[in-house]
Amino acid sequence: MPRSILGRVTLEPLPISLSSASVHAALPVLRDCLAGGRAVLPISPDDAGRHLAAVMDAGETGCPGTPGTLVACTSGSTGTPKGAVLTADALTASAEATASYLRERYNVEPGPWLLALPPHHIAGVQVILRSLHAGFEPAVLPAAARFTTAAFAEATALLRITHQHEDLYTSLVPTQLRRLLDDADRANTASGTPDEVATAVAAMDGITALRLYSAILVGGAACPDDLVERCTAEGIRIVRTYGSSETAGGMVYDGTPIPGTAVEIEDPDPDGVGRVLLSGPTVATGYRNVDSGEAFPAPQVFRTSDLGRLDDGMLNILGRADGAITSGGLKILPEDVEHALDAAGFTACVTALPDEQWGQIVVAVVEGGGPGADAPARDITDLVRATLRDAGVEAHLIPRRALQLEEHEHLPLTGPGKLDRQAVQRLAATRL
Repeated sequence: MPRSILGRVTLEPLPISLSSASVHAALPVLRDCLAGGRAVLPISPDDAGRHLAAVMDAGETGCPGTPGTLVACTSGSTGTPKGAVLTADALTASAEATASYLRERYNVEPGPWLLALPPHHIAGVQVILRSLHAGFEPAVLPAAARFTTAAFAEATALLRITHQHEDLYTSLVPTQLRRLLDDADRANTASGTPDEVATAVAAMDGITALRLYSAILVGGAACPDDLVERCTAEGIRIVRTYGSSETAGGMVYDGTPIPGTAVEIEDPDPDGVGRVLLSGPTVATGYRNVDSGEAFPAPQVFRTSDLGRLDDGMLNILGRADGAITSGGLKILPEDVEHALDAAGFTACVTALPDEQWGQIVVAVVEGGGPGADAPARDITDLVRATLRDAGVEAHLIPRRALQLEEHEHLPLTGPGKLDRQAVQRLAATRL
């Protein structure tokens, strides 16, 4: 149990991974957090998780936390992860609002959830908490090196067999959803799978598995229209979600706020575009490790880093105010990639291009005179990627595409030393 001092308790790092054993070992701690007993920081069980715990000043020797709170860390779109402090009431309000929304839209009832996302991120931990709130332990995707149709089909078949009369739910990112839709191969089961499950899985592809869910929440990145259309045509119920660690996960479903919450546009321009404000009981009380004033201008109000517009009451997200790139559910700051490129000898500006699989991909526009000065255009991507890999740069910071400017060209600027990122993006879109 956590150490308690004058109504405060140890903020407990909770290492948790996408495996049944790890998740089920964490359930008592999460239940106690929801009951108001513990302060919990979900982390990955690796060096990155241990570093995050240190950044959040967690553990026996760290700064105490408030009982009944969960610290959900952002993915670091500002360069340093921020720990959003969510109360048990906020987490419960989110679960109840989700259930209410789905009940009203689809005439379904709360049921068990399948966890297919990293459980130390808010989207994953909320799958666990929604399932617990509904009275069910969550099912967990079988451990694998990567997300596969076979693993998803196996977990879905087992969930359906063990809960034959319940509404089933899961949460995915668009990349996973597309993989399931695109995979036409029948799923193969691993050895040792019970016969009943093996029989069910043998007849199941990705689309068949998806149809067994009463609703599938899709978030982490914008869900392309073609995915929505394919799901509709296949009779698959998906709900596009928008939210963050600071709002206990998804707070806007298919463009509308979930029950009990609200969306506003701050200081809209003549076209109605401005910073998105989210408010309601699911909002965090603030950050644990950084100043909260700008992001939380009032109790239960979160000022996002996104620009948006309300079209007939429907929220339309237009882009990031801070310029962050969202690729495969991860938020990547262009400056972080540029620092890695600079250290490797490149003069570059980083931008994004839309991509069907990843939502967006990281693109480097490189000036001449660096390591790629003599490389033909078709080789610059390979050169940039290989150079950064050899330098030990993290995989998500390595651009997927690169464009080398002509010898006489320079990166466009808006002023002394200030990159014109819009012009760079147009260059990339035109030439790649």
